[in-house]
Amino acid sequence: MSRCGLLLPVIFVTIALGVDALRPVDDNPCYRSCESSFPMTCVYNWTVTWYYAMSPQCGDGSVRCPTNATACSNPGCVSVDGFPRAISVINQAFPGPSIQICTGDEVVINVDNQMTNNEGVTIHWHGLFQNGSQFMDGLPMVTQCPIPSPGKFQYRFTPYEAGTHWYHAHTGLQRGDGVAGSFVIRESSRTNPNAGLYDEDRAEDVIFLNDWHHDIMVSNFEKQNIGGGNVGVDSILINGKGIPLSGSPPFVPIEVFNVQSGTRYRFRVINGANFFCNLQFSVQSHRLLVIAGDGSALESQAVDYFRINGGERYDFVLNANQSIGNYAVRVVGLGSCGDGMLTGRQVASLHYETASTAPMPPSLPNIAQEGTPDIWWKTFPNKSLAEVDHNLKSGPVYMNTGSTPDVQHYIETSFGTRESPIPNQGAKFFPQLNNISYFFPTSPIMSQFDDLPMSLFCNASSFQTGECEGLTQCACVHTIQVELNALVEIVLVNPDSSYVLLPMHLHGLQFQVVAMERMPGATVQSVMQLDQNGEITRNLNGPFKDVVVVPDGGYTIFRFRAWNPGWWIFHCHIEFHLEEGMALLFWMGHTPDFQSIPAGFPTCGVFPPTTDPATVPPPLPRADDPQKLNTYHLAWIVPVTFLIAVVIGLLLGCLCRRGAAPASEDPGPGTAEYSAQSGTVVVQPAPVSSSMSSVSSL
Repeated sequence: MSRCGLLLPVIFVTIALGVDALRPVDDNPCYRSCESSFPMTCVYNWTVTWYYAMSPQCGDGSVRCPTNATACSNPGCVSVDGFPRAISVINQAFPGPSIQICTGDEVVINVDNQMTNNEGVTIHWHGLFQNGSQFMDGLPMVTQCPIPSPGKFQYRFTPYEAGTHWYHAHTGLQRGDGVAGSFVIRESSRTNPNAGLYDEDRAEDVIFLNDWHHDIMVSNFEKQNIGGGNVGVDSILINGKGIPLSGSPPFVPIEVFNVQSGTRYRFRVINGANFFCNLQFSVQSHRLLVIAGDGSALESQAVDYFRINGGERYDFVLNANQSIGNYAVRVVGLGSCGDGMLTGRQVASLHYETASTAPMPPSLPNIAQEGTPDIWWKTFPNKSLAEVDHNLKSGPVYMNTGSTPDVQHYIETSFGTRESPIPNQGAKFFPQLNNISYFFPTSPIMSQFDDLPMSLFCNASSFQTGECEGLTQCACVHTIQVELNALVEIVLVNPDSSYVLLPMHLHGLQFQVVAMERMPGATVQSVMQLDQNGEITRNLNGPFKDVVVVPDGGYTIFRFRAWNPGWWIFHCHIEFHLEEGMALLFWMGHTPDFQSIPAGFPTCGVFPPTTDPATVPPPLPRADDPQKLNTYHLAWIVPVTFLIAVVIGLLLGCLCRRGAAPASEDPGPGTAEYSAQSGTVVVQPAPVSSSMSSVSSL
C-alpha cells in the first residue's frame, strides 16, 4: 500500500503544493495488509475539544493560509473552506482520525472529553453491529450516559463486519461541527467477493463528503427552529477541504487523489451530510464500477455517476486508463443542498503521476445535475436500490430474509403541525414517525431500565385513532418490540411529494431493501391497498444496507432478521430531524439475551427519581463473558439458593397440608396481533414480575 501526495484540478491561477495524503493523525500500526495478518489490538487516544477553523496555527500575515498554500497543512491548522468559525473536533483534525483495521481486530478508543463548555459527548460507530458489545454503540441515554466534560470513556469492541463505515458524535449537534471521521475494516482476499476487481485499496482513497456551514450548528438550529429563518449550506467539503459557494481567491487547497496509469483503485465514499444533501458523485472522463454499499457487497454497477445520501457509503473501482493528466472529481448537491441561491457543489483532483501539477480554479465550476428531480431518489442513473442485487457470493446466515415475514410494520415519515412544548412558540412543523415525536429517556435504557417510568414508552397502539393527528403533540420514547430472530418487514411511507428525501438509518444490523417507488398521493392506506392488490413486487435478492431513503411521495420496503439483541434506534440522518423527534427504538430480545452491564459502568438520571412505584427490579443480565464474570460473584449463590429452596419447601408443605390449591401455571408469553389501523404490532402481555417485561406491550 503506497502513500501519496496532494495536488489539484482544472486550469487556472495558483499552484497547490503536494503534502502527505495520510495525515499524521491517521497513522496507526493497524493500517496494514490483511492478507496474512493476525488480529491486533488497535488503540486510539482521542481528545474531543472545541477548536477554531483558520486558527493562528494556519500562519500569519503573508505566510498565512491560503495566501501561502503550504501553511494550510501546518500542524493544528484546520482550514476547511477558509472561513474562520468555532468547530468541535477530535485531536484538532477534521475529518477526525481515520480508523483503518482488519476484520477481527480489537479496537480500543480512549475518549477524553475536554469540551470547554462542559458539553457531554458520545461517539456512534455507524455501520458496526456491536453484537456482544451493545453498550459501545454510542447512543446517548440508550446505551450509555454522555461522557461528561471533563471526563473519559473507553470504547472497546471487536468488529468483524468488513466494509466502509464511519463514526460521529451522537449527542446534540456536534456531528455537524466536526466530530466525525471514517472507519474502514478490510478483509483478506480469500473472503472478499470483489478482490479481483481492483489492484489498490489505500487509506488515502477514502473520500469523506459533508456539507459545511459558517455558523455553529446550534445557532443554525435555533435560527430555523425559533427564528423561523432558512438555513443554507455554505460549502460542500471533500476530505475537509473545499472552495466556498460564495467568496473570492485565494482559496484553500482542494483535495487531490494520486493515481498511476494502468492501475485499478478502490475508492470509498462516505456522505457525512447533516442537512438535505443528497449528493451526485462523478469523476471526469472515468466510468465508476460501484461494488459495495454501506459495507455490503453489491452486484457491480458500471455508471458515469451515482447519488449518495446522508449516512450512506458507496465503494467504487476506478480504472486509471485515461491519458496522463488531471481530471475533476465532481460533487453536486441535489434538491435543497445549497444556500437558497446557489447549488452546493465541490471539486477535487484526480492526478495521474508524471502529469504537471494542476492549477487552482478561480471559482467553483458549474456541475450538471443529471436526471430530473423526480428520479433523484434513485442511487444509480434510472435505477433504484431495489432494482440492484446484493453480491450472491457474500452474506452470512443472519442476512436470511427470503421467507415470509413474521411481522410487518407500516411507518409513516411525516411533518405534522403540532403545538410546541416550548412556551410562546405556538404551532410548528415536527418531523415524526407515525405522528409520534421521539425523545431520549432520562437514563440509559440498557443499563438503568429500572430507573425509568413505564409512562415514558409508547407506540402507535398507545393512542386513540386520530389522537396524534391534530395540534396535540404525541411524544414519548417511541418503541416497537421485536422478538429475537423474528423476520421483520418495514414499509416506510413518505407522503411528502416536495422532493424531500429522508435518509433513514438503523443501528445494530443491516436490512435488505426489497421495494422502492414513488406514487401519487402516497399514504399508509394507499400503499397498503396497493400491496394487498399484489401490485408491489419485492426483490428478495436486494442489497443489504443500514441507510435507505424514502422517495418523496412514495414508499420503501425493507426486511431484517432481528438476530442482534438490544435497543436499536431507527432515525432520520438529517441532523435537525433527529433532534426534533423523527426516530424510534426497536427493542430486540429480552434482558437475558443482552450483554452483561460492564463493571463500573457510568450511571446518570434525574432527581427526584421518576420510576413507577409498581415496578420491580429486572432480572440480572447474563454474564456470558468469562472475562467479565469474577468468581467472587459466585460465592453466595450456593448457600442462598439452598436457603431459598428450604423456605419454599416448607411453605409448599404447609399449603398442601391445609388443602391449598396448587399455584397457577405460567401463562406463557404474550400474544401479538397486527393492527392495520395503527400500522404496528399490538402485543397482549402475560403477567410478569420484572420491570423490563412491563413494556412488552410496546
